[in-house]
Amino acid sequence: MSHSALLIIDVQRSFEQKDFWQDDHFPDFKRAISRLIDGCQSRNVPLIDIFHVSQGVFALESGLVTPMSFLSHEPQVRIYKHVHNALTESGLDLWLRERNINHLIISGMRTEQCCETTTRVASDLGFDVTFVTEATLTFPMTHSSGQTLSAEEIKLRTELVLAERFATVTDVDGALAKLDSLAAQPQEPAPSKAWLPKPYLARKIEPLSAWKFSGWQLKRYGIEFTGTTSPADIFERAYSRVASWLPPRATTADRPGVGWMLEHRGKTMDYLVVGWWDNENELRMKIWVTDQGEWREALTESFCVWDMQVMAFERDAFVATLLQPKPDIEAYMKQHLTINLE
Repeated sequence: MSHSALLIIDVQRSFEQKDFWQDDHFPDFKRAISRLIDGCQSRNVPLIDIFHVSQGVFALESGLVTPMSFLSHEPQVRIYKHVHNALTESGLDLWLRERNINHLIISGMRTEQCCETTTRVASDLGFDVTFVTEATLTFPMTHSSGQTLSAEEIKLRTELVLAERFATVTDVDGALAKLDSLAAQPQEPAPSKAWLPKPYLARKIEPLSAWKFSGWQLKRYGIEFTGTTSPADIFERAYSRVASWLPPRATTADRPGVGWMLEHRGKTMDYLVVGWWDNENELRMKIWVTDQGEWREALTESFCVWDMQVMAFERDAFVATLLQPKPDIEAYMKQHLTINLE
C-alpha cells in the first residue's frame, strides 16, 4: 500500500451558500483538483474526504456537508472535523499511522484557512507534506485597514509561509511526479501480521518523593526498563507541563488534591503518566512522552502493563483511605507500591 494519502479538505456544498462565494477561480480549481484525484487514484494513493462541521450551512442537519456536485470519487475514509485542521480529535492521525502513511498531499478549501492549518499541524506531527496550491481554492479578503487582498495574493502569502518550513509547495504535475519518485524508491518489507509478543519481564518500580505544587500532592513512582540511557533530569523537564494541566484549585468539595505520577523510562522513549482523583471517585489522566529528547503530549502512545500495575495499587489505596466515612489523605500519601528485582 502507498505511504502517501491525498487529503481533500472541505470541498463541500456548504461554501456555495456563503456570502463570500465567487465563481471566478472555481473552474480552474475543479480542473486541478479533479486531475490530482485522478492521478492519485491511478497510483493507488488513498483518498480522504474531510468535511467541516459547525453551525448554519456547516451543520450536518443542513444537508450541505456533502461533496460538491463535480466530485464523483469514492474515498477510502470520510473524516468530520470541528476545528480548522483535519488532524486534531478527528481520528485521522490514528487512521494514517495504522496504515504507515507518512506523506500527505493537501488540496481543498480554503487555501489559507483549513488547508494551511492542516499543513502546519501535519508537519509538526512529523508528516512529509506536499501542498498543491492550484488544487486549493480561496476568495478575496478585506483587512481591517480596508485593503482587500485578492485570492491570488492570499495564495502567494500561503506559499511564502509554508514553503520549505512546513511543506513542499508545488502544482498538480509536481505532486504526481513526487508520487512517482517515491514509488520508485525501495520499499521496506511489510511488517509481520502475526502477533509475537515478548515474554513479560517485571520492571523495577520504586516510590519517589512526592511532588507538591500549589496545594497538589502527587505521589511519584519510578519505573525503569533495564538499559535505559535517558538523562537523570528528564522528568523534571516535564513538571511545568503537569503544573499547567492541573486545575488551579487543588482541593474542592469534589476532589482531595491528590494523585500520582509514573515516571517511566521505557525501551524506546520516556513516559510521564499522571492521574489525579476528581468528582468523588473518578480519575483524570494525561500522558506525555519524549520525542527525540523533547517532551510532547501523547498522540497514539498510551500507558502499558507496568503502569497499570501501579494504577491498580493506587486504586485500592484510594478506596481504602479516601472513599471512607473519614477520609485520610495522610494515610493515602503514605501507601506506596515497591517492586524490587533483586
